[in-house]
Amino acid sequence: MINAQSATRENDRTSDCDGTAGAPIPPYWAMQDLSSRAKIEEYERTPLSERGLPTSVYDYIRNGATIDPDAIAFTYLPDMNDLDDVEHITHRQVLHRITQAANLFHSLDVRGEDVVSILTANTPEPQFALWGAQTAGIANPLNWMLEPELLGELITAAGSTILVSFGGDATTDVWPKIEAILAHAPTVDTVIRAGGSRSGPVPGGVRFLELVDELDQHPGDALIEPRNIQWDTVGAIFGTGGTTGTPKLARVTHGGQIYSSWGMAVSHQVPVGSVRFCASPTFHVHGIAVTQLTGLALGGTDIFPTSGGWRGPGVVDNFWPIVQRFSVTSVPLLPTIANRLVQRPDTIPATHTLDRVTSGSAPLSMEVADRFRALTGVSIAEGYGLTETSGAVVGCPRGVEPRPGIIGIPAPYTAARIVQQNPDGEHHECATDEPGILLLRSPGVFAGYLDARQNDGVVLDDGWLNTGDLASIDADGFLRITGRAKDLIIRGGHNIDPAPVEEALFEHPRVAEASVVGMPDPDAGEVPVAYVVVVEGAHLDVDELASHMRERVRERAAQPKQFFVLDELPKSPVGKILKNQLRVDAVERAFTRLLDEAGLHSRYELHSQDQGAAGIDVVVRLLADDPALLDRAQAALSSVTVRHRIHSTTR
Repeated sequence: MINAQSATRENDRTSDCDGTAGAPIPPYWAMQDLSSRAKIEEYERTPLSERGLPTSVYDYIRNGATIDPDAIAFTYLPDMNDLDDVEHITHRQVLHRITQAANLFHSLDVRGEDVVSILTANTPEPQFALWGAQTAGIANPLNWMLEPELLGELITAAGSTILVSFGGDATTDVWPKIEAILAHAPTVDTVIRAGGSRSGPVPGGVRFLELVDELDQHPGDALIEPRNIQWDTVGAIFGTGGTTGTPKLARVTHGGQIYSSWGMAVSHQVPVGSVRFCASPTFHVHGIAVTQLTGLALGGTDIFPTSGGWRGPGVVDNFWPIVQRFSVTSVPLLPTIANRLVQRPDTIPATHTLDRVTSGSAPLSMEVADRFRALTGVSIAEGYGLTETSGAVVGCPRGVEPRPGIIGIPAPYTAARIVQQNPDGEHHECATDEPGILLLRSPGVFAGYLDARQNDGVVLDDGWLNTGDLASIDADGFLRITGRAKDLIIRGGHNIDPAPVEEALFEHPRVAEASVVGMPDPDAGEVPVAYVVVVEGAHLDVDELASHMRERVRERAAQPKQFFVLDELPKSPVGKILKNQLRVDAVERAFTRLLDEAGLHSRYELHSQDQGAAGIDVVVRLLADDPALLDRAQAALSSVTVRHRIHSTTR
């Protein structure tokens, strides 16, 4: 771990911005051409510890606030039907509120390792709590859309005694969940409501506080008791996404968040005062560390469109009017959002202020990327990061024309390796352009999972992080993600990468969204099947689509065996297609077909569960205690490799 030097004195951490308008820009924001591996290596000759980065997110934010304290830091748009209904908050005011929040948590006995859980929304008040909690102790931002029981389990695992929650509105209606969450979170003794328009019942049995009222009871010009926060001090505990089972809780450091924010900004040469469209969820590491924190640290403006971000009604439809009205210069997109934007070419203005568009969370279709560039004049630069890297650590630097499929080059001070694992568990290096498992070593790498047993195979002994992603690296050091290791479809011992198959689907003019997964097959082990969403208002003939795919996917084994047309694909709250849910659906479709062909129509029930790395587990419950029925079911599924159990109703 590096030991970066704080740009403020340890015992003089105040939020007073008086007299600092036009203060010198912190030296770590000096921009430099980092458009090649050679230029990055030259930049790395100066150790990161000498770049002058602070060691706490509070100081990082404070330094940004001194650039121009009266510049707008947050612009909140609660209603897409009224873009004149705007709340502006300056950097001076944001820092004041964060300082008050830190002092509030200090008064509630939050110290060092104490955790504050926060049900966030894309509104100002939860952000004050988020950064204030990291200043006093540890913040635990949570996805409010999870079930109350699971949220209670996560809060309990984190050991939180304080739960902060957005008060809710028509888009983010979290408040009705509070009582049910508390029923599963016995450690919580204090609930703090952070803004929102839904008053709702006050939970009983706990101390209840209104955040804004409490903030006004605490000083905002200085921290009551400044902490000695180091680069490797844990600042936040994030759920890893939670697409299967209980999410892992990742311990992310102050330095990791600062590095991810700073590393991408200097690579992209993001200017001071940039205006960023912040629609990514603020319970997600990217929405917090890369999007929001960068704006605060650069003295820029973060635009929050509704409490739900991209999920908010009318946000995508009003994207370009917002860009025009507020002179947005930078936006991190999701591939699914980019796809929706190019389907509305008539809404794209002839001229606009967008200068930098990035994409992450999942591979971006080359077809969508080409359409976006043709319609807007701006190329989408892909990037890469994980919760376990505190956000993005790979991106396409300014000065390099983005290439679809290429996620870029590691940020300064981050290294990448592509390896294959032999049967003994040892890794050997892959050749140039040879695919393998991506390993990363970076100042952004997290401090491990809260449950240390989950670190096995993830954080390797020599400091490398096993991402679990398949990638290749070219002669110039640029990375291409080829998929998740678990996304590979193995058909009769033949490895099929779904990415190029999905790309061929996107080339069809009437396909809006697409995903390819493996379906169990008694003969081949598994075969590829495609799930597609049709462009709004269009008709898609499946036979014609199959013909389209035969022309474009030359590898016969990779051609989808079946096509399933859905109204929408399942997605996570950050817009990532949930392939695990599609895999479960494909398994259930295969089991249903095999059992029905064996004459078991309507005489069984299927119960499937994705067990993550352990695979999918299926229980077949027969609706009659009939030995002949059991024999037929066992015979029908005997060649299926998916783990399954068959039970009768009386067993």
